[in-house]
Amino acid sequence: MSSPTPLKVGVLLSPTTQLMDVAPLDMLGMIDKFYAQSYPEHIAANALDIEYYFVNETGESPHSMTGGFKLAVTVSALRFPRRKYACIMPTHRVTTLQHSISTCPPLDILLIGGPAPTYRPSEAIQHFIQTQYQHVRHLLTICTGYIPALYSGVLDGKTVTAPRGLLPVLKEEKPDVKWVEKRWVRDGKVWSSGAVANGMDMMACFMKEEFKEQGTLTEMAMGMADFARRGEAY
Repeated sequence: MSSPTPLKVGVLLSPTTQLMDVAPLDMLGMIDKFYAQSYPEHIAANALDIEYYFVNETGESPHSMTGGFKLAVTVSALRFPRRKYACIMPTHRVTTLQHSISTCPPLDILLIGGPAPTYRPSEAIQHFIQTQYQHVRHLLTICTGYIPALYSGVLDGKTVTAPRGLLPVLKEEKPDVKWVEKRWVRDGKVWSSGAVANGMDMMACFMKEEFKEQGTLTEMAMGMADFARRGEAY
């Protein structure tokens, strides 16, 4: 994947989203221009220009997550410094506008982190996902992140995975989706992962397949992170 303009990557935050659900985004961040400044120049030359958008329904910020973390919701491209604080905030903003589903621009990639299994998305969230789905190159769901996408109808007819313990019920209650028991699976522009830790497995495969022009850079990032690659099958 290559683009002459910044790649717009959005993260949809639901109530009780786990920090681990959005952590795979940091793997993508390891091949963006901001992080790649620490790489050798000939490798950093292929780094991606990425804008990150953290979105919730109301635009209220910061957004509370598990583990006591609070994530800034903003329209700007975020750059994360290393901090000791539990509140993750940007070092600067292009604007000071908080970012809600009504103000989010069309995205290239939408990642949906997992809410509680009992969560049901509002009509506004469903409309947001349906609208963004028309624009995105890729939709990624992690763990129970399938729930907002499922209720939005964008998974109908798709092959999708979800947490293993929920699959028997999903197969019975949501037969319009082909549910499979895998760490991750891809069907067209829809990528889904099983348990929360499988989001990292999925992201590694996603990066390898979709950013071939950044192959050496991606391999270096994976090596630096000492990432253990696991296949689709459990």
